[in-house]
Amino acid sequence: MRFFACTFDKVLIRFFLMMACVIGGLFSGQPLIAVLALPLFLSAILGVSFMPEKEVAEVATQVSMKPDARKTKNAA
Repeated sequence: MRFFACTFDKVLIRFFLMMACVIGGLFSGQPLIAVLALPLFLSAILGVSFMPEKEVAEVATQVSMKPDARKTKNAA
């Protein structure tokens, strides 16, 4: 589990799930369901990634540019 390693789309999905828990729980009259929104909120704000450390290292790749890649004749 790593903090601040989550992508923006996953944070957005967690936010919508949190809002669905709150709205669904309060409209159904079950406020305990709304309490389940707290872990979703914390995981979205902290950007918690549940991928193992080994897989996270494989996902992030580094692209190195050659020094002459910025010249206009080599750009295309």
